[in-house]
Amino acid sequence: MNKKYSKWSAILSIICAITIFTSYAIAPQEPEGSMVVLLKILFFTFIIAGVLSLILSYLAFKNKEEGFLKKIAPIITLLILLVFALSLIGIVVSLGDLF
Repeated sequence: MNKKYSKWSAILSIICAITIFTSYAIAPQEPEGSMVVLLKILFFTFIIAGVLSLILSYLAFKNKEEGFLKKIAPIITLLILLVFALSLIGIVVSLGDLF
């Protein structure tokens, strides 16, 4: 069986993770000029790649493709959400110390 959906789902989910973490790694405190454009491109690439990888993963499950590649997109998406949730919890805890 051809693994066309699961392979592209895995590739797009890796691109999704790389673009979101790259945008946070290179972002200055106050971006100006071309840095704003670059951050917007990275952010929207993250969103588009994430949504497409989840759609392709769903199609891979629907077509009953074999292998573990179809499970990579949901796992990476959950890991990204976990990182954001932990960041949010850290912000709330650090703000709680101010009051």
